[in-house]
Amino acid sequence: MNEVFACTILIFTGVFALFVGQTRLPGEDRRFVWMSFWAHVIAAFVLIVLTYEFFGRGDMEVYYGYGEALADYIRVDPLRWGPEVLRLIFQQPAEIPIEVFGQEGTSTTTMIGITAFLLILTGSSMFGCGLILSFVAFSGQLAMYRTFSAHFGRELRLQVMVATLLVPSAVFWTSGVVKEAVAMGGLGWMIYGLHRLLGRRGKGWGILWLAAGAVAVALVKSYILFPMVAAAALWWYWRRAMATHGTVAIAKKPFQIAILGAMCVGGMIGLGQIFPQYSLDSLAEETANLQYQGERIQGGSSYSIGDGTTTSLGGQLAFAPLAISASLFRPFIFEAHNAVAAINAVETTLVLLLWVRILWVLGARGAWRVLRSSPPLIFCVVFVLLFGLGVGLATTNLGTLSRYRVPMMPMYLLVLLILSARPWRLRAGLMGGQGTGGASFAEPTSKARTRTFAYFTEDFRRGARWRGR
Repeated sequence: MNEVFACTILIFTGVFALFVGQTRLPGEDRRFVWMSFWAHVIAAFVLIVLTYEFFGRGDMEVYYGYGEALADYIRVDPLRWGPEVLRLIFQQPAEIPIEVFGQEGTSTTTMIGITAFLLILTGSSMFGCGLILSFVAFSGQLAMYRTFSAHFGRELRLQVMVATLLVPSAVFWTSGVVKEAVAMGGLGWMIYGLHRLLGRRGKGWGILWLAAGAVAVALVKSYILFPMVAAAALWWYWRRAMATHGTVAIAKKPFQIAILGAMCVGGMIGLGQIFPQYSLDSLAEETANLQYQGERIQGGSSYSIGDGTTTSLGGQLAFAPLAISASLFRPFIFEAHNAVAAINAVETTLVLLLWVRILWVLGARGAWRVLRSSPPLIFCVVFVLLFGLGVGLATTNLGTLSRYRVPMMPMYLLVLLILSARPWRLRAGLMGGQGTGGASFAEPTSKARTRTFAYFTEDFRRGARWRGR
């Protein structure tokens, strides 16, 4: 009865909040936002049931078991134990009367502390906790939608909405008491904060959203910050070059490239100091250790790419093509051994078909012309490649691969869906996005814009002539 009451109150609260907030959205987009909202609600229930009935419980049981124990202590003396659990969330030494799994300060202790407070708020409702965290993930995806819809015209609005709000794996694996829910929420608001920070107005709010999202991501999946830093630096550089010249001639701007490289390296080194396990010195060793542990646990969905005995960075990067391809395309349909894997395989099969369409219609050169005309698309490509490289190298199971790559899926599908759009819609959407984004981003000159899209049009015509041979 407690579960029903808590979930009913939370769903009505979420509906009311979205009903009030939707007034700022275009009327034709609202139905997709509501579809995403209800998909997150349903997925929250389904994921918890599947976790307890079919997945062998796992992390969710750890969060709930220890979280309930901590919640009991907080109920007895909130002033005494509440601050200690907060310290646990921020991975600081805490005086906890019980031995908590990972008490030394890990993302697991963060989730245990978050679950403890959510259990107090929901009256010990596990489904209520899942709903709240699914709303967090939904808010992050909604922030992504608001960001990218500002950079593309109405002709590409459908592609943006589907990619950011309705990717099945991104909805399913971020709904429930899981780290991915917090990570998706934080990542979405980081991207929105970056969008505001690079714009002409709202820089203060941009810094606030960027910092809040970064803290959330750092607490649960800190490795996401590394590709985020590199992709954000390239977004800044590409936007600056496009605003000035209307194109990006990398070879002619060595000074700006040097600044960009320094920003990326400095960001990586700084993050490595904060998160030593992901520093450049220990990254290869950490990856090799994960590969070695994965090789020891064999199952129907296990696979191996890297070598667990290779602890050098160069040795690990030798497997980069295989790792990236695994993140982008696997599991294949013939690798599915259960219902969940089959659903993931259907999604990756559709992704593969999008690749075929893009290469057939645009070709590699035409696709590159489209990508280089849009700084947000460049950001997405860089993030997906770097994140996919890390996940592909460190993961040795197809099931966990589908779950761990979730943060990159909205951006991955955004690139593919835009590139696979009809040519007239693609040209109009990109040009319209430059116009609608003028409130936040500097616009290229009309001459530069014409030159950029003339290149794309010529590439498409060449592709059509090639296919007609």
